[in-house]
Amino acid sequence: MKTTTPFGADEYLNESAMVRMAGYFDDLATGKTQVPRQSVRTRIPDRIADSEVLKYHDLVVERAGPLFTHFLASVPCILEEMSRVGVALERLVQSSHDAPKRVFGFYEVDAFDGTNGRALATYSQGKIKTLTSSPNQANQQHFDRFADPERSQFCPQSFLRIDAGVLREETSFPEFREGFDFIYETAAFQFYGQDREQQIGHVSKLLKPDGLIFFLEKLNHPDQAVYELRERAKDDLHKLHYFTPEEVAWKRNQMLTQMHNGQVEFDVLLRAIRSQFAHVYLLWNSTNFYEFVASNDADRIARFVSILGLPAIPAEFCFEADLPRKLA
Repeated sequence: MKTTTPFGADEYLNESAMVRMAGYFDDLATGKTQVPRQSVRTRIPDRIADSEVLKYHDLVVERAGPLFTHFLASVPCILEEMSRVGVALERLVQSSHDAPKRVFGFYEVDAFDGTNGRALATYSQGKIKTLTSSPNQANQQHFDRFADPERSQFCPQSFLRIDAGVLREETSFPEFREGFDFIYETAAFQFYGQDREQQIGHVSKLLKPDGLIFFLEKLNHPDQAVYELRERAKDDLHKLHYFTPEEVAWKRNQMLTQMHNGQVEFDVLLRAIRSQFAHVYLLWNSTNFYEFVASNDADRIARFVSILGLPAIPAEFCFEADLPRKLA
């Protein structure tokens, strides 16, 4: 796949934490470090009433690469949330008036080895085809190991190098040439800096006019004490199931400072999203992680939210009420 740098200079990419931490990400992607000491599966199956969400969950965990498994072990209940969203997207697709004659496109922004995208393509039986980008080429071996090449594709590049021209030149998945029905940012922007308006402005050009775009981000908080309280909940009540105290402390010291430098606060992200999209919902919160969905199609986003239902997350991790709720 031929790629360019659509906005900014190459220096923007080269100076990012995504590049500076490339060696660390490579170690995670190849399973050399920070490997969970037990398998990562939902610990709250009794709270998931929808058997289809559990079915999707199984597709994720059975075919996850090392870096995505590390991610699941690091973020409380993100596994349950991605399963909920995946099932809702498939149901949204099936409810579309033109569903019998359409194939839908889903783009994961810098999403590890494409575990979630691959699960969605499999779960939808190819009704939703997926593209995953990742600048960490070590992820591709795990993508290739599990992916159905007729349904999912991997681009070993930063999202910054993917634009409409790249999609038009891509021949193996012609469905992507006119853009995507769904885009999901998997906590990627924070590794490139804080300029969310430029980042969102870039990826939004790849979205169809009636498409849905999701933002999963770890956010800063104006009160540092609140931020640290949520971090302790994440570390003590979730991560310690999978990592030793020494591993948790090491990651906090070595990696989280870099992540924190690229994070933004809730209002900053919301303002950037609203600069491109008329309708925004907050779907989910887990400690300092938040998930939003946005669109310029009021009917489609409202239909998706109605299909989505309520999140499955214990109170000790969730610090927001009335989820999902409309923000704009």
